[in-house]
Amino acid sequence: MVRRLVFVFIVLINFVYAQNTSQQIWLDYNPQWDINPSYTLYGSGGFRTIIPHSWDKLYITAAVRYAPDPLFNILNKSQIELHGGFSFFYTINEDSDNQIELRPFQAYKMRWPHFERVKFTNRLQLEERFMFTAGEDDFEFELRLRYKIEAIFHRTKHLVDFTNGFYLPVSFEYIINLYSTESFNDGIKVTPGLGFSSEEKEWKIQFDLTYQYADKAEPGNFTKSTIIYRLRFSQAF
Repeated sequence: MVRRLVFVFIVLINFVYAQNTSQQIWLDYNPQWDINPSYTLYGSGGFRTIIPHSWDKLYITAAVRYAPDPLFNILNKSQIELHGGFSFFYTINEDSDNQIELRPFQAYKMRWPHFERVKFTNRLQLEERFMFTAGEDDFEFELRLRYKIEAIFHRTKHLVDFTNGFYLPVSFEYIINLYSTESFNDGIKVTPGLGFSSEEKEWKIQFDLTYQYADKAEPGNFTKSTIIYRLRFSQAF
């Protein structure tokens, strides 16, 4: 399995470099606190940059997850969840004014189907983006819908987020722009990854290699093809 993942990484990198691409580096920390069996508070904070360098981005996210009791026993393993949260982004540009982005979001998540060593997650998310430029009174608005399906392969049988050992996540995400005051475009993301988690200390570290494609470039952020190197550290308290 690891050899296949490495092969996918190599093929993906070779494909990306053959395109008109930019590259980004993302680093983030993701804590979570279980309040009770139904409610979890979680967040994220991190740093992003682009190559060739033209901006740096700082962000922080605060959110809550609600997992209602299932109506029927058949839904126990589906783990249906409702999410709501708010993200704050601050972009430091080299050749233009800095930008602030406020991004509330609402999401529906279902962990299904389950197999002995593979766990699938489906997430449907609606997000609103309010983008402000320093020195300007007006703002840009965008409404978009995101659907993401992720499969996580473990070497051992499990049905929990934190399990001791290596795991292989693979995801596909489709982004639909419902409304925009600018020429933002629909896009897709394909992300293989490699992670390690510890059940005893409830932490995990994951490296993702994402390829994003859009019909047109998103101003200041993405070219038609973009590759993202992302390192994530997660911890449960």
